[in-house]
Amino acid sequence: MELSGNIKSKLSAMAEEYKTQLPDRYDKIMEAFRLAHTSTSAAELNTLRLLLHKLSGSGATFGFTELSVESKKMVRYLDYFLRSNKFPRKEDWEKFETLLQPLRRICVPDSAFEELEELEEVEKEIKRDKAFVFKESGESKIVTVVKSEDLSLTEITEQLGYFGYTINRISDIDDLEDDLKKGRKKLLLVHVNMLHKDISFSVSIKRLKDKYKDFFSIIFISASGDFSLRMEAVRTGADAFFAFPFDIEVLVDKMDHLISYSTEPPYHILLIDDDPEQIAYYAFILQQAGMITSVATDPEKVLQILVEAKPEIILMDMYMPKCSGLELASIIRQQEAFVNIPIMFLSVESDMDKQFNAYKFGADGFFVKPIKPEHLLSAIKTKAERNRALRFFMERDSLTGLLNHSNLKENITIETLRAKRVKSSLCFAMIDIDHFKNVNDTYGHPVGDRVLKSLSRLLRDRLRRTDIIGRYGGEEFGIILLNTNGSNAKEVMDEVRENFARIKHKSEKEDFFVTFSCGISEFPAIDDPELLNVAADKALYVAKESGRNQTVLFSNG
Repeated sequence: MELSGNIKSKLSAMAEEYKTQLPDRYDKIMEAFRLAHTSTSAAELNTLRLLLHKLSGSGATFGFTELSVESKKMVRYLDYFLRSNKFPRKEDWEKFETLLQPLRRICVPDSAFEELEELEEVEKEIKRDKAFVFKESGESKIVTVVKSEDLSLTEITEQLGYFGYTINRISDIDDLEDDLKKGRKKLLLVHVNMLHKDISFSVSIKRLKDKYKDFFSIIFISASGDFSLRMEAVRTGADAFFAFPFDIEVLVDKMDHLISYSTEPPYHILLIDDDPEQIAYYAFILQQAGMITSVATDPEKVLQILVEAKPEIILMDMYMPKCSGLELASIIRQQEAFVNIPIMFLSVESDMDKQFNAYKFGADGFFVKPIKPEHLLSAIKTKAERNRALRFFMERDSLTGLLNHSNLKENITIETLRAKRVKSSLCFAMIDIDHFKNVNDTYGHPVGDRVLKSLSRLLRDRLRRTDIIGRYGGEEFGIILLNTNGSNAKEVMDEVRENFARIKHKSEKEDFFVTFSCGISEFPAIDDPELLNVAADKALYVAKESGRNQTVLFSNG
């Protein structure tokens, strides 16, 4: 059947539109490559594979044959590691980089001459010793401050810097409009006195707030909490109002909320099916909704994946050749560590008796194929939200929100075994707040609790998303720094320590400062999880005995 000219024209237009999207698709693949390269997570590797798989299929659909061929090469290359449950070594990633080169030439033809230079820059970025010190690119936190002579505002901006905020000072409020027009969120911190200095200033703020209310947030700082000042700020468009004295941590909480710097990771779903095409289809649907997927086509590999990936949902087929879904569900439920992970069956089975029978084997839900993607996503999202909330209360310290002692210790074991398998490195750091009993005795336990929360927030803000942070007990914290050696870990923890020492804490009596001491041990120099813990504790003891407010790297000598 001959296509009409109109249909051909639409297909051609769709192909042209697809072509304009290729640079963006390439950027996403490069970002996934960076994450997979610097992580030891099968999920990150699978994310990269899914992006390339999608590019391969869409490239063929829209007539970009070479793009499809080159993408398939990379998919096949990654499939070897995913199927064998191995992780690429340094030389494997170097080979993968050569496969990436034609992709840039096709996706970004106008800058093909920059191809080699960019790949070299990516390699430098990955190898940089300090690549992991602070939050990954794209998570930088920026607050705009209107230039002011007020010393209190100057002090606040200095304190915000210790929590990872970059301060952008401007003289004219209208300078924000260019970024707002592009849909970039802006957070403005301003002293309420500015409203009285220039009437046009209030008018400009109100105009921007009315015009870009979904992208523009305003926090006012004031020496007084007077009702008339609060009313004036609200009428100007204020989202928050802080009157001195106040805790900097409370301000940071509000700023993070307003500018939506969420540290919540995406939901993690484990897909179990012997049919690769089915797995690819459902993994794609979940991935497009922002979820991470781990996959298993061999039931014998499932327990190992569960230990490492810790998914929030298991989505599995009911019928598989080696092991039925019901049998596998029974095996999973016999493991105490996995009792609370929801298991959702996905099958063509429509017999209600058989579906209800699945619940006896540990099922939490049943989807009949075919299922509309939106229905699947809605059900999975609801289940994942509930499971994450339950897991949070089971695994987290109620005061700081960090991992509790038992789960931190469990993660030390898991990550040490993973590092041993993939021949990677890691460090374990133990922190103890100096003279914390004096803080409680002098300023009271509520103030001491705020100090603990302040340190926990600083650790989350200043370390990588992949690093694992827990409250070891009392005023002690533990951090697992992945893919790094002892000297780099010491440099990181020293920088965190120095920032924490500059944070001003408030009490009814006075403002005060607190320091911490830190001890670090490293793998593979110490290859036993328990001994790794003991060594960090010994290094911490040395730091305390040597005068406190310092970081010590464990040495057998």
